[in-house]
Amino acid sequence: MQNIFTLRTKRLLLSFSTLGVLLFFSVFIPDSGSFAEELLTQKANSRIGDFAEKEFQEAWRKYSKEKDARPLKEWFKQHGTVHIGECKFKSLPEAEEIQYLSLDCPGKKLNGFFYSGEERLRSPEKIDSFRVKGPVKLGKTVYWELEFSAENLKAASAKPVPGGKSNPETKLVEKASTVNFGLQYFLSIAKHPIDRPTPKGKEIFFDSSCPLLYLGKDADFYWDKSLYYSFQASCLPDSPYSWIRIKADLSGNVLVDNQPTEELQEGARYLAKLKLESVEKDKIVWSDAELFHE
Repeated sequence: MQNIFTLRTKRLLLSFSTLGVLLFFSVFIPDSGSFAEELLTQKANSRIGDFAEKEFQEAWRKYSKEKDARPLKEWFKQHGTVHIGECKFKSLPEAEEIQYLSLDCPGKKLNGFFYSGEERLRSPEKIDSFRVKGPVKLGKTVYWELEFSAENLKAASAKPVPGGKSNPETKLVEKASTVNFGLQYFLSIAKHPIDRPTPKGKEIFFDSSCPLLYLGKDADFYWDKSLYYSFQASCLPDSPYSWIRIKADLSGNVLVDNQPTEELQEGARYLAKLKLESVEKDKIVWSDAELFHE
């Protein structure tokens, strides 16, 4: 009887011992499939982005031209850090809570970025790389929220050293955007497009902080059989008021640097002085336009 009890006890201990080993391995050995997938994701996110990549250029074309943000979202997702190379960040006229940014690159300009950190970027041109937190829809437009390394934030947020050399372009933009009250009025109403009383004849000067980009000629033969030159306000591309049409004279010319001409290059940037005629919900009618080479 005692031998039978001893034998049963040994078998019971052996069973628990075996079960313990099995439990130990089942708890501490991860699922190989999910583990490999996680490593692949981490590896993908560690890639360094370059604007010269064909995948980026095609994704940006779909985002900017076709309003399809999905390919660009996937590209940013696969690249943990993006180096901007020869491009430079430029701060657009500030909103109350976020800071809109554009990237000035050789031969083109990339719009659609913003930063919402506590520190204002006083010198965004010092930033050399960024990460995208994700797409954010503001109004009807998808923007890309950015974050930066501690080193970049420190360089871009630092106050200018008294007596030190400052960037002339940054200084000019800051001066233009704070002193140009006419432009500030335009930016204010452009953020809230509605029918409103118009200060007819009020002069708006589009300075170097918000030059006009020339889009091309168009005609309105149905209404007044006139020729127009179309522009876009570069600092506010997503407002209906950013589309600015300048009526040509009877000879088909506009005034550029005090000279009548019809030879404007598409994509060129111009400073402009215009007067308000009327402010409507979907457009502003302008008059007395004068253009100047930037």
